[in-house]
Amino acid sequence: MAGRPLKPIPASAPWARRALVQRLRSLKESSGMSCAVLAEKCGFSDGVVRRALAGGHVPLWETVERIAAVCDGSGLAGLWSAAKAEEVQPGVTRLASGMVTSRAEFVESMIFMRTDGGYPPLHLLERRAGTDQDGRTRLPHSTLNLVLKKRMPPTEVLFVAFMEALEVPVSKRPAWMDAHRRVFADAPVRRPFGVPPPVVLDEPAPVNSCQAAERALSRIEVAENIKAKTGQLREPDDYDLLGLGYLNTPVPGPQWPELYDDEELAAWEAGAPGGPRAQESGGLREELRALLRRTQEPGAPGGAAVVPA
Repeated sequence: MAGRPLKPIPASAPWARRALVQRLRSLKESSGMSCAVLAEKCGFSDGVVRRALAGGHVPLWETVERIAAVCDGSGLAGLWSAAKAEEVQPGVTRLASGMVTSRAEFVESMIFMRTDGGYPPLHLLERRAGTDQDGRTRLPHSTLNLVLKKRMPPTEVLFVAFMEALEVPVSKRPAWMDAHRRVFADAPVRRPFGVPPPVVLDEPAPVNSCQAAERALSRIEVAENIKAKTGQLREPDDYDLLGLGYLNTPVPGPQWPELYDDEELAAWEAGAPGGPRAQESGGLREELRALLRRTQEPGAPGGAAVVPA
């Protein structure tokens, strides 16, 4: 089983991946080792070595580096970086620091830096960058993930920590820092760590009490207009002003049921404190109702009803 031949490289494999896998296969053939023996010397399983030589995907840099070391090969770093960049950013051209003119191109250059450094996981980059003098993480993996997805611009401090974690040559860092300042010159300044965000009110605070009163009155007017349109508010009439609003109740019907019953109203007036006053108000009520009936009879002259003194 261990000596079965490898399958041909898929015809759909990109050229950079194909070149890398062909180089790995040639190193294996030159060493004279089978996949099982090569896997044992590398400390891998036979399946890991066969998948790395199959060409279906770009293997991890650690796998390629171990196979090259066991087979006494070299020069695979450039092939692997090109294959990984082709897999991560297909169709994107690598640009020098002086040719970067947009934020998207700058982030793409950061991804190329990551592929050149072996494409380590973001958590590993966070551990490599360490913490600052205040004990805060210099390269948070969540923030770096947003930066690499082009959702937020990288700060200068974060970009410096990113290059240090990837061990970018010191001679190349000043040029990339100039490119960062040129491209992100108009980027919004991020809040310092620990500073709360500013409070944004829905409307500016009033300058004085008069303006506050005017705004309160305007709100009340708007609310009353809405209630008037929806039928929740009506203009007061003479009976409401006299405290006899129950005489102006709507006509009973399916939409307006009987709101006040005469017997219940008489019982309530009889039980109210001040019996004589209740009797007087009851007599006034009957007199007003009689006056209303006369004004509502057919042929009765129109006009406002006059409440007798």
